[in-house]
Amino acid sequence: MQDNEWKKNIHHRKPKSIGGGNTGENLSRVLVRHHVAWHVLFKNYEAEAIASIINDVWLDSDYEFIVRRRK
Repeated sequence: MQDNEWKKNIHHRKPKSIGGGNTGENLSRVLVRHHVAWHVLFKNYEAEAIASIINDVWLDSDYEFIVRRRK
């Protein structure tokens, strides 16, 4: 890996475009290439839409990715 492949970006876990803020619990530091890949695959979709894409496209049909709100 080249040095620039280790650079990180700030990722909003809940995108600002759908109401996420700049609070610590909403921010993650991720590798730039992972951040780009996430947005290419999932844009700024909500969790339920992402789970649906994962189920329809990526997972073995014997499994289901389920998303639920934390308590």
